[in-house]
Amino acid sequence: MPSRTPPPTVRINIPTVNVSEAWAPTPLRKQRIFGTRLVRLYLPCLLILSLVTNIYYFTRPTPLALPATLSSQQSGTQMHREIADTDMRQLTDLVIVPGHGVYLGAGSPLDEANWYLQEQQRGEVGAFMAHVGKGIEMVKEHERALLVFSGSKTRLEAGAHSEAVGYWTAADRMGWLTNSVFRRVVTEEYARDSLENILFSIARFHEVTGNYPDRITVVGFEFKRERFVDVHRRALRYPRIRFNYVGINPPGDAARLVAAEKKNAYEPFSRDLYACEGTLAEKRRERNP
Repeated sequence: MPSRTPPPTVRINIPTVNVSEAWAPTPLRKQRIFGTRLVRLYLPCLLILSLVTNIYYFTRPTPLALPATLSSQQSGTQMHREIADTDMRQLTDLVIVPGHGVYLGAGSPLDEANWYLQEQQRGEVGAFMAHVGKGIEMVKEHERALLVFSGSKTRLEAGAHSEAVGYWTAADRMGWLTNSVFRRVVTEEYARDSLENILFSIARFHEVTGNYPDRITVVGFEFKRERFVDVHRRALRYPRIRFNYVGINPPGDAARLVAAEKKNAYEPFSRDLYACEGTLAEKRRERNP
């Protein structure tokens, strides 16, 4: 029998692989390991931060409440205004509203509880607001008029609130400071009596406009008319024909008011036109706390 040729031998070369090399981490595997370590490291930190934040939120002190003038604006108070352009140098007339009480700025200015008043002024807030409204009405009717609310910080108990700013704020709360008159309503915060109401308001007019007023109108109590027209105007040597007075009395006994005015103000000012001594000078000192 013929001999059979054995099949050819096939050699397969199987590469040997080092076990440590076979399990060496690839770049992707390295990233996964690094990410796992980050999670293990930062997750507890995040949990602690979240716990601290929640503890603070539920145990934080109650925030202070905003004052009523900031937290509850009435319709009359405008946060954003479109103020009419006014050439202040063209203004010619001065309207003065002397202050009497101090509006504290919170709540309705028609409520006496929101004012600092002396005992004898109880029941007069309506007249104060009538003075304010009349002054606003006059500058609305006369486009060349400047309204000055006049009165200093006369009462220690009222703190930093002045009579002038109180009247301005009351007008704003009532919605009377419309865009057409807003720039023509200003304050004068240094006057301590009726003579200074006029004198300092004239100075304020000059400060705002660069001129002195051609005409002056004072809006105040009717029972004080003679003091302003006959005594103060004369002391300042202002022409009578250019000086006007609009009187609005508070409720009550007019005859009693006139008698008290004559004794406590008209006669003392007639003797001491510029309040340099005596009771008038003492009142000024008391109204400058």
